Amino acid sequence: MTNEGLNRPALIKAGIVLAAVAVLANIPYAALIALFDYDDVLRRPAGEVLELFHAGGSALVLAWWTFALSAIGFALGAMLLGEALKDGNTKLATGFTLFGVLSGVFQAAALLRWTFAIPAVATAYVQAGEGSAERAAAIASYEALNTFAGVGMGEHLGQVLLMIWTLGAGLALMRMGGAMKWIGAAGLVTLPLWVVGQTELLSLSMPELPVIEVLPYAFMGWELWLLVVGVALIVRAMGKTASFSSAPLVRA
Repeated sequence: MTNEGLNRPALIKAGIVLAAVAVLANIPYAALIALFDYDDVLRRPAGEVLELFHAGGSALVLAWWTFALSAIGFALGAMLLGEALKDGNTKLATGFTLFGVLSGVFQAAALLRWTFAIPAVATAYVQAGEGSAERAAAIASYEALNTFAGVGMGEHLGQVLLMIWTLGAGLALMRMGGAMKWIGAAGLVTLPLWVVGQTELLSLSMPELPVIEVLPYAFMGWELWLLVVGVALIVRAMGKTASFSSAPLVRA
């Protein structure tokens, strides 16, 4: 199939959003590193985290809010990619799109705890006296929010859904043929890192589990892949790449 069978507007929209997310998400991420020593700070005692968060003020809260928006942006990009590819295989496109959207929503919801829940907890901790019941309650609240909303929902569940989306999107891109075949396959290469990296999260409830810290590499590799996918979709839609394979996702 030639590029005439492509849903070019949808591919361009998906490419722009996915590439933009891959690039722009690094802005709030860099701000969090500078203002909050993210993500090493999450391994510190709860009291230290709350004091540092409170000291960060509105700029830090805004950085978290913007970071959450990048997750919503990814959900939008996943939706647009599914729309672009659904004509040839609606069930496959709808399936992997759903996982991508849910991943973005869960990650955004978890990140927004830093915007709407943690500020009150941090203020309560800082204003309470040393060794007081109020401080103990603030620490308990923080740990509960961080473990369930952060690690459980945002990181673990969000990443599991992201893995499924990456698998579906990678296979869909491979069926486009040409350079997209190799780009899609590159996304699948990141999956073992995501899977192995879950040991770091699960070890919080299973201390005996061996921990292999590869999630930062999984994230960096996947983000680079997402940028390449976005650019490649735009180029493909503009008619500058090879034709589809004989088993396309997009109808002729």
